[in-house]
Amino acid sequence: MLARPNRLTSGAEIRHVIKLGKRVSNNLATVHFLPSDVSAFAIVTSRAVGNAVVRNRLRRRTKAILVTHLESTQPIQAVIRFRSGANELGFDELSENISELLKRIAK
Repeated sequence: MLARPNRLTSGAEIRHVIKLGKRVSNNLATVHFLPSDVSAFAIVTSRAVGNAVVRNRLRRRTKAILVTHLESTQPIQAVIRFRSGANELGFDELSENISELLKRIAK
């Protein structure tokens, strides 16, 4: 689980990152990001991804993956927005996709 300082919690923070940040995408997710002093993330899943059980499982898996990348990535504020095909991924495939997006941000 992401610690409190590593989460974007308010709607205003999330809108700020989406509006002013850069973005990288692949076929399953888009990451909007801004440079920051401390890494903080928000995960957005629409109903197109699936029902509540599916969306929450995707969020939990993503948080577990992000915890492993906190030390190795540059500090950013990021909003991860998933598309409808993301619910079909296993944990390892999801981890590879998120790692790829985070590597593209570092470049």
